[in-house]
Amino acid sequence: MRVDGTPFSLTMNDMNVLTDKSSIPFGPEERRLVYAVARRIVGSDDDADDVAQDALLLAHRHLGDFRGESRFRTWLYRIATTTALGHLRRTKRRREHIPASDVPLVDPAKSAEATIADAELESIVREAIEKLEPPYRDVLIAREQATEAEVAARLGISLANVKIRAHRARKQLRATLEQALGLTVEAAA
Repeated sequence: MRVDGTPFSLTMNDMNVLTDKSSIPFGPEERRLVYAVARRIVGSDDDADDVAQDALLLAHRHLGDFRGESRFRTWLYRIATTTALGHLRRTKRRREHIPASDVPLVDPAKSAEATIADAELESIVREAIEKLEPPYRDVLIAREQATEAEVAARLGISLANVKIRAHRARKQLRATLEQALGLTVEAAA
């Protein structure tokens, strides 16, 4: 089952391997762990879903190879990391062509200077977000589209931890932007 609750799409060969569903050791905690690792590495929810599905299926296929020299979660973490990095390598090699319909249109009401300034500012902000530590970046990005409680559930952390990470992310982002833009931004009261 995927992290979001939808079932995996399995081939007939996979179905033959999955003879007894009660033997599958992947509970909600393991699925959340794999999803969180994948999300941190690949950066998008959709890709993280795919990577998590692939990693869990791969882990299930190689369950017999687990030697017990480390904790099960450590072994699973490593599989998720390797799968996510492989996904990044494949997508990097496959230079996708962006259709013209996906290219943002220029606002004719804006001057060329304003458009360039907006693009430069957007680039600076995007780079500043990328420089954030992964736990902070994940919360900041997820918080953009969901409530704190939803983010906590999605990332498998406490509500208090979401609030702390969001605060630290904003603080780091503010410092990075002040440095990049040479400004002093007044702290929100």
